[in-house]
Amino acid sequence: MTQAVKIAYLEISGRMTGKTTRLAERGKDVVAQGKKAILVCHPPLVSYFRRKFPWMTVVAREQQLPMGVNPETAVWFYDEFDFLKSVVVRPGAYYATTASHLRVAGEPAAEDDVLMQLLKANGNKCERHLLPAFQQGLILECRREMSQEQFRLSMLGEFLS
Repeated sequence: MTQAVKIAYLEISGRMTGKTTRLAERGKDVVAQGKKAILVCHPPLVSYFRRKFPWMTVVAREQQLPMGVNPETAVWFYDEFDFLKSVVVRPGAYYATTASHLRVAGEPAAEDDVLMQLLKANGNKCERHLLPAFQQGLILECRREMSQEQFRLSMLGEFLS
């Protein structure tokens, strides 16, 4: 199990609620303080996020840092971390995700369950955001098309059953 670390931010929210944008805005603040901000994301999104968030170093995996970027002095940001492999629990890092699966409340977490490790490190607290009311049409369509579990995960940002 991961030793206790103090993380900077943890968000577990539904899809399309602005998680990545909130991470990137926090990255701007880090860069304004003279630090390097590293965003780890899904490989297919790397080039898009590099264009959208030019103030951040965007990589698909921690090992893919460009020359000259010191991983020890940089501030790390993890987008959709529950879907990434080999996510590192780092002091002072920022994490945002939609849960990849529901966990059962009261059951012990798997030793490699980073979401539960982060939740514990953050004092069992996390930010949550829901889709705005003007997205009611999308919400209703997803409610009809998704299973109950998928809707709870994807649209409501739930992670415990």
